[in-house]
Amino acid sequence: MTSDETSARLTLRLAGVLQEVRDAWTVRLDAYFNQLDDLVQGEWFDSSDIGALLKESRMASKEALHGLGNDLSAEIIHASSGIITRFADERASLSEEIADLRGTISQLSSGDDASIRMENEALRRAFRTIPEFRALEILQRKKKSTYKEIASEMELSAGKLRKHIKNLEKKGYVSIDKDTRPHSILFISSPWDISPSVDSGAKSSRDLYEGNVPVHHRM
Repeated sequence: MTSDETSARLTLRLAGVLQEVRDAWTVRLDAYFNQLDDLVQGEWFDSSDIGALLKESRMASKEALHGLGNDLSAEIIHASSGIITRFADERASLSEEIADLRGTISQLSSGDDASIRMENEALRRAFRTIPEFRALEILQRKKKSTYKEIASEMELSAGKLRKHIKNLEKKGYVSIDKDTRPHSILFISSPWDISPSVDSGAKSSRDLYEGNVPVHHRM
């Protein structure tokens, strides 16, 4: 049961209590005025005017008491209905605001994802012009390779390739397994696949290759 339903039930119970109080007082007033009628009709009073006055007083008292009870009950029910209506309106308004906020967040999230994908693709195209990251792209495709295989595919000398692989290892993009013969080079990650929310050892695109990449290649 919601708080609104509980409040409505309590209000109705209170209205019922007021009705019972009104009925009880009506009975008491009837008993009181019946006693006065007996007195008027007895030996002590012999005036029809007094009897008529008492009857009119009884009717006026009943009407006043009934009116008071009805007014109180109606006012309480009206006030309760107003509170419940106000809460219902506020709840509907809040639900609408929450729905709008969720829609906005969804749109922003979709926009962020699209922007990240576009940025990653642009980085990938730019990195293909840099020998170091061309080697990284080959490793990403192969997952594991050797100096000889990568150098052959890039048409690059093994000595120059070793320098590029060493730089990639420093940045956390690859690892070198020196326990194998020949040494194996393992792919770890790439700057074009790192999202802002991922916390890894590899650097982001803003920290690229500070030592050897010319200024016009920095993204």
